[in-house]
Amino acid sequence: MYQVKRSSRSEFVPVRNLNYHVWTWGKPTPGMAPLVMVHGWMDVAASYQFVVDALSDTFMRGRHVIAP
Repeated sequence: MYQVKRSSRSEFVPVRNLNYHVWTWGKPTPGMAPLVMVHGWMDVAASYQFVVDALSDTFMRGRHVIAP
């Protein structure tokens, strides 16, 4: 079974009067833009768990990742 390296959380983000369900990793850091990962047709944000886990610790330090 796959062992998750970085835990995620489910959130709802308000955008133009709509609430978007997203998965997030890390926490927002002032002055650093978030990394937004957008999936294609018939996929889900959970698919990015493998990608986020593969990113280096140096890259992820202070980084906020969002996947709708």
